[in-house]
Amino acid sequence: MTDRDYVENARRTLSTQEDVLGHMIIGISTEASELLDAYKKHRFYGRELDKQNLKEELGDICWYLYQLLDELDYNIEQAKIDNITKLRKRYPNKFEDVVNRDQEKELSHIDN
Repeated sequence: MTDRDYVENARRTLSTQEDVLGHMIIGISTEASELLDAYKKHRFYGRELDKQNLKEELGDICWYLYQLLDELDYNIEQAKIDNITKLRKRYPNKFEDVVNRDQEKELSHIDN
């Protein structure tokens, strides 16, 4: 399935066109919280890690993420390129804790 096919199929199941941006942002946060809760149950309550549930939550995150990308007229390929470009500027050698960041320089390659 191509990214475009995925977006079109996901968009078909969107329940409303009202505040799609807000809906997608809140949805990503909600699904990320569900991932965190599943890990918490494993890590602190001794439950077996439910990998099937983690996969389902990741799929839900994709649903929200791809629609958010579409709403912003942005695509996953460009998001990956922009992310690596930013990381190379921020951490030119490897990850190091950065105290004095030049955020404007780090993000200068991203179009508004």
